[in-house]
Amino acid sequence: MLLKKEIFGFAQAASLEKAFPSHEDSDIVKKDDPRLRRLAESRGDNREEVRADHRRIRQAEIVSTIEEEARRQEGLELEEQDEDALEERRKKLRDKLLQREQEEALLPEESEEEEEESEEDESEYETDSEEEHTGIAMVKPVFVPKSERETIAERERLIAEEEALEQAKKRRLEERKVETKQIVVEEIRKDEEIQKNLEQEANIADVDTDDEMNEAEEYEVWKVREIARVKREKEEAQSTVKERDAIEKVRNMTEEERREWERKNPKPAPPTKRKWGFLQKYYHPGAFFQSDPTDRSATVGSDSIFQRDFSAPTGEDKMDKTILPKVMQVKHFGRSGRSKWTHLVNEDTTDWNNPWTYNDPLRAKYNAKMAGMDTPIERPKGSKKLKTWESR
Repeated sequence: MLLKKEIFGFAQAASLEKAFPSHEDSDIVKKDDPRLRRLAESRGDNREEVRADHRRIRQAEIVSTIEEEARRQEGLELEEQDEDALEERRKKLRDKLLQREQEEALLPEESEEEEEESEEDESEYETDSEEEHTGIAMVKPVFVPKSERETIAERERLIAEEEALEQAKKRRLEERKVETKQIVVEEIRKDEEIQKNLEQEANIADVDTDDEMNEAEEYEVWKVREIARVKREKEEAQSTVKERDAIEKVRNMTEEERREWERKNPKPAPPTKRKWGFLQKYYHPGAFFQSDPTDRSATVGSDSIFQRDFSAPTGEDKMDKTILPKVMQVKHFGRSGRSKWTHLVNEDTTDWNNPWTYNDPLRAKYNAKMAGMDTPIERPKGSKKLKTWESR
């Protein structure tokens, strides 16, 4: 290997000499040119640097070769020592196995087969990993009866738990079956009860009615009602005609005759209206059926319901709400849907101190000056087509 390195070094030196020749050609004419002189000087410097690098690399290669040889020799020595140590270790293991066999021969005959299997397993394991078991203290095997082994007890406990789970699962299934049957029976009972109720409601024969039982009496009652209806309609028609004639008569009267007629036939005074309280609720009278109404729409008559005063306060309206604080003088106080408005008078923003509000003559004078106030009100003239049609 050293010979190869020397040959390689000589080849590099030759290539270096060829790239940077040390002698000068005699054919070239020497001239005193500063550029050539600087080029030659730079070549000389480069040559020295390349030779120095070459020597450095060669020395490093030689040193590395010597170190590799030393490592190889050390590796061979270590291999020889490892073989000796391995042989010694194997010898110790064989002695231990022989001693163990002698001890196991003294055990009872019942455990011979099990011990032989364990010895084979252990011997195989030890032969595969001899280096790992070096220096480990081996425990002497002791026979344990089958009833005292933990693995058997654990297995029996697991089997008992599984059997208990199976029994609980079966018990739950049986309970669910019973519950399902009860639910089905209850649903069937409900359906039968509903069907029975529907049949009872649909049975017309069970309805207690008096139809077609006293036809003669019913006919007489109907005849009385029909005669009363015809009479009532006739009276209403006559009263309507009389009222129309009276209105027409009053229209044809002069002013003096009309005043005289109004003096002799004064209008009935309207009932006095009750003054409503502050924040009092309004209730509509509503429509009520009455057997003897006095009008066509059957909403007015002599029934007591129409004699009541619907403007009278009821419930909370009987209390004077003017004495309440300002914040409580609202409808539905304290509720989420209450209104913040009380009444129109309270929310009115009219300025009553303004002359325009209380001075009616001033406002009338201003309105009279507006456009279209002096124009007399006349009948619409109509279109040209309407005039042509009327002239025919």
